[in-house]
Amino acid sequence: MPTLPIPAELAAAYRGGGHALAAIKDGRLIDLLYLRDLLSGFDPDNAESAINDVRLAPTIAHLSSIGAVSVGMVSCWEFTEL
Repeated sequence: MPTLPIPAELAAAYRGGGHALAAIKDGRLIDLLYLRDLLSGFDPDNAESAINDVRLAPTIAHLSSIGAVSVGMVSCWEFTEL
């Protein structure tokens, strides 16, 4: 599982540990959005099924316009792809 540091440019987006969607370009984290902020009622124990939630379509479209979309875990100022 690749792990990327959260760059200083995304410091305002970092809010501790959690599941997130990210845009990755040229091996760098470009954007980061927590699933708990995007999906009301998000269940971290069932995170894999959340990726198919239609409510994420606009977010996935945004992220894919700036990089490759990845789902992963955020912790300790790092994003680990799942």
